[in-house]
Amino acid sequence: MIGDSRVDGMGTTPGTDRRWTDGLAERLAARGGQALCVVSQGINGNRMLTDGIGAAALARFDRDILATPGLGHVVIAVGNDLIFSFAPRTEETAGFLSMFPGSPVGVDDIIAAHLQLAARARAHGVKVYAATIAPYGSSEMYSAEGDKAREQVNSWIRTSDTFDGVLDFDAVWRDPVDPSRIRSDLHTGDNLHGSDAGYAALAESIDLSLFD
Repeated sequence: MIGDSRVDGMGTTPGTDRRWTDGLAERLAARGGQALCVVSQGINGNRMLTDGIGAAALARFDRDILATPGLGHVVIAVGNDLIFSFAPRTEETAGFLSMFPGSPVGVDDIIAAHLQLAARARAHGVKVYAATIAPYGSSEMYSAEGDKAREQVNSWIRTSDTFDGVLDFDAVWRDPVDPSRIRSDLHTGDNLHGSDAGYAALAESIDLSLFD
């Protein structure tokens, strides 16, 4: 799994291993059969295209993912590029965003990055899945323009047939009353990261047959 803070489990109870990757590992172990390991390479603040906190996902993909012994499946779950690029520059966000220099990116850039990672994974002989970008409405980072870009990327992920499967995390977390927001019972209070219940819902939503 290559991703950002939502893969790293930001918002979960510290020291309790309640990330969605932990939940997926538990479900895979409980079903029996061939033993599979879930390797989480999520970094808080990580982006697909630009270095910042950690090397960009494109730059670290070979080292952190393709070099994994016995690799059979890859999940791509990086959403910060769009969130940071479209975030409002306010007094509240200025200090945080200053840690992430680089040119803004758009929908075409994110699609191209996904295509490159998918091609590199397939060339390595493994199946590749993508997670849709979950909502973040009402967070300090939210903008209507960024949310529109997120929806466009998600639509492409779902319909492009680029991937061997899709983990539709947007569908799991979005509030049916306001799809730009995470359901109130699934986020940790910042409208951006999941709670223990939120990450458990992501783990439960994953079709285990993807990892046969």
